[in-house]
Amino acid sequence: MAGEISSAGVQIYYAPETVVDTCPSSGFKQKATGGTLNIADYVTGISGLGADYDMLDVTPLSETSRHRFVKGLQNNDGSVEFNANINPTSRADWGKIVAEYEALTGGKSLWWEVILPGDTDGFFFRGEPLPMRFPDVEAGSAVQGAVQIVENKCTGFATKIVS
Repeated sequence: MAGEISSAGVQIYYAPETVVDTCPSSGFKQKATGGTLNIADYVTGISGLGADYDMLDVTPLSETSRHRFVKGLQNNDGSVEFNANINPTSRADWGKIVAEYEALTGGKSLWWEVILPGDTDGFFFRGEPLPMRFPDVEAGSAVQGAVQIVENKCTGFATKIVS
């Protein structure tokens, strides 16, 4: 199949809203204000973005051979996880992003843009970054853990804002 791409070079950006619940058209950046690392410098994986639909069973009692379903609400379990290398620098930088979010007022949030290599589109979602948790730690392995973003709106693929 033609057109496959590698995950090497994925870019991650974020921007604060200027208008509540509206994706900014500029101002996306790769690192926290005062940070030293781009987000993609410590993120090693991203959970699937977007959502599945709940399937609502509408099978009438008279049916004897198979269920019938209709599409319900979208459900993404409420969060996006970035698997990350955990170290003092990544902790500090993620903490600065969380602080930027917490400083927003009037119900504003952050928008996130993830760009796959060579793509003309980015994937957009709105969400609240949570403080970094203590990671699972195992002998003989890198210290990695998830940083979470509570997703509250997903617009999906659209023309990328940053290149």
